[in-house]
Amino acid sequence: MINEKVLKYYQNLHQSRLNLILHIIGSVLFISANIFLLYSLFTADLYNLALSFAVISLSIILQAIGHQFEPEQFEGFKGPVDFVRTFYLELIIVFPIFLFSPFFKENWNKGIS
Repeated sequence: MINEKVLKYYQNLHQSRLNLILHIIGSVLFISANIFLLYSLFTADLYNLALSFAVISLSIILQAIGHQFEPEQFEGFKGPVDFVRTFYLELIIVFPIFLFSPFFKENWNKGIS
C-alpha cells in the first residue's frame, strides 16, 4: 500500500527539480512504451516491439541521469528482479501518486536544482 511513509521516503529521493522533470518525462515514456509493448506483442510486430524496448530503456536512462542531481542517493538494487520490480512499481504506481501529492509540490517549491 502506498502510504505517507512510502511517499516521504520517495520524496527524500526526489528533491531536485531537474530530477522531477526527468521523472515526469520518464514515467510517461515508461508507461506509454509498456502499453505499446503489449500492443506489439499482440500484433507480433517486431519493429514496434524493439521500439518499445528502446523507449523503455530511454526512460530508465533519464531516471538515472536525474538521480545524479539528488542530494540523497538511492541505495541501489538487490539484483535484476528487484530492478524490474522497483521500476514497474515506482513508475506506474508510486510516481503518479507522488506527482499529485503535496510531497511533490513541496519539493518543487524548494527549488533544488
